[in-house]
Amino acid sequence: MSVLPSQKLTIGELYVSMAVGLILYLLPGDIRNQMSSIGLSEVMVFIATLTITAIFFFIIKRYEAIGAALLTNSIITVGAFCFGIVNGLISKGSDFWPSISQYNLITMFIIWIVPFLFAVVIRTFAKESRDSDDLRLGFSRFLSLALRALMIIYVLVVVFEQIIPRAPKMSMNRSIYYIPFVRIQECLDNFSQWGGLYLIWNGLILMPLTFTLLIINPKIRWWQMLFLSFAAGLAIEVFQFSLNTGTVYVDDIILYMIGGMIGYLLKLTVDGIRYSVSGKEERHMLSLEYTPVTGSQGIIEVYDELTEGAEEETDPDFDDEFDDTLRDPVITDDDTQS
Repeated sequence: MSVLPSQKLTIGELYVSMAVGLILYLLPGDIRNQMSSIGLSEVMVFIATLTITAIFFFIIKRYEAIGAALLTNSIITVGAFCFGIVNGLISKGSDFWPSISQYNLITMFIIWIVPFLFAVVIRTFAKESRDSDDLRLGFSRFLSLALRALMIIYVLVVVFEQIIPRAPKMSMNRSIYYIPFVRIQECLDNFSQWGGLYLIWNGLILMPLTFTLLIINPKIRWWQMLFLSFAAGLAIEVFQFSLNTGTVYVDDIILYMIGGMIGYLLKLTVDGIRYSVSGKEERHMLSLEYTPVTGSQGIIEVYDELTEGAEEETDPDFDDEFDDTLRDPVITDDDTQS
């Protein structure tokens, strides 16, 4: 069992990861051009993403590679969107306003969530040789890359779909409704038409944010997360009110808070499953902090203490001799007599 830190991706693995990220970016457009139905196109994007992720992971066998592919895909997606904004402003003038189609929105979600869940499921139920220190450290690096990819896409979606879905109308009258649960009741009355989609969208918009925050800092309490959800939801509504890009509802803030707590509970649920699978040895799997396999932490700490600051003073073969000592300790006569 290896107790040494995981090696980072090689140049070759990084290039392959970037190529996979580019393929994932091109995938929705290519499939849409071949399909007549949007729904069928979305299903095919899901199947293709899952297939590519599985093949890619079982060839490279590194969680970090999936994270690098996701980050590459997010950067290309945002870069292409920004280029579209500039091109639209130049060619169409003041009447142009950038938008994200429902198909693009759904496929962006699929392309991120499928590889992420694939890696999380494998890591959640990993045991023995599939649960080495090298793989655990690689998963921590994967989380770091995947969450960066998520935040890049998330900011894009929140800004252009929630805060400024249309051009600001600063001179027109603003609409705001203070009475709670009125908008929610309207959605329930028209659930099959537009209400259900409205509740789901606003109820889940903050879930990625709170999910990410809890992975970064697992010590956040539920009431702190509830307050953060309220503050983030209030900020979104304030921006909407200031720019006059939508009607402000108190009910929206309530839905934001519900979504924030869903993200919180989702993270705790995944950690709870891993805690049970690992025999109560790993409490926080979804964390950026590296958690070594039981029994290896002490060796790592001793190794770090003995080698700290001794690179220039000790013999170059010190590390190899130390490793040999760990594997085959020598008992001297003095130790026997004592």
